[in-house]
Amino acid sequence: MSLTDERPDLSDRSLDTAYPITGEQVRSLHQDSWASIPGLLDLDTVEKLRDALLAAEPRTTISGPDKPPADPNALLSHEGVAWRDPFVRSVATSRRLSSAVVGLLEQLDAVFCQDISFFKPEGARAIPYHQDYSYWPFDRKGCVTLWIALVDMTPEMGPLRYLKGSHLEGPLGLIEQRDIRDAYPHLADNEIVGGKAMKAGDAQAHWELTLHGSRRNDGPGRREAVAFRYIRSDTIYIGLTHPHYDQFGLAPGKRFVDNDHFPHLNAEGLIDPSRDDISSFTYETGDAGEP
Repeated sequence: MSLTDERPDLSDRSLDTAYPITGEQVRSLHQDSWASIPGLLDLDTVEKLRDALLAAEPRTTISGPDKPPADPNALLSHEGVAWRDPFVRSVATSRRLSSAVVGLLEQLDAVFCQDISFFKPEGARAIPYHQDYSYWPFDRKGCVTLWIALVDMTPEMGPLRYLKGSHLEGPLGLIEQRDIRDAYPHLADNEIVGGKAMKAGDAQAHWELTLHGSRRNDGPGRREAVAFRYIRSDTIYIGLTHPHYDQFGLAPGKRFVDNDHFPHLNAEGLIDPSRDDISSFTYETGDAGEP
């Protein structure tokens, strides 16, 4: 895929238009642990995506040290909506997002593996810095998350922040609900990046090994974002229990790409649309351990 270091043309943001990933965005992800992806989605798509998520059954657990009872009026979290709602799936597997993902990964193809959203109310607590890798049943690194703003966000609302270069630490394995820097004090020297104002439709990308968190939401309003996750096509399932991945009949030692429930993508979108049918699949919402 050809890349440019020029300012990308974001005038056409339709789902069938490729996102013009730049060399600087690739460099930022691979060296700094994250990349800013402005103007990923147009406002009409964002509004439809937001409506589809709000219409979906939420997850039943709110993560955190105190684990309070789920209160949909306080915090909404959705998972696996792309396995229940055709529109959400069409966004996640569109040419727009697929081209961005394979460009960032510097791969010819990728596999869409998960969606998850957190709609965090004003006053919601800060999220300590953590890695995602320990939660997932993947045998190798190379999962990238597109974290997409569904509303305009001020820095005070808590857009994701990252420890610069932290993915180069490798798997740290700490999954407790505390700041990972408590166990690895040298990480306090890493520069904090991201967390800036975002417009609805802007995105940020990070690795599964990137240490990330967010500040308390001091408003104004609810912070609403959805994350779409993509893995390399050679990724193998290792059997680690997870409420999302447990539902697909995966066999340990097999590649995700060989299971028809996980869309296979290249820069143009779905490689084989005939494989992509969720009409006969029943997705069960439930508890999840991710913060």
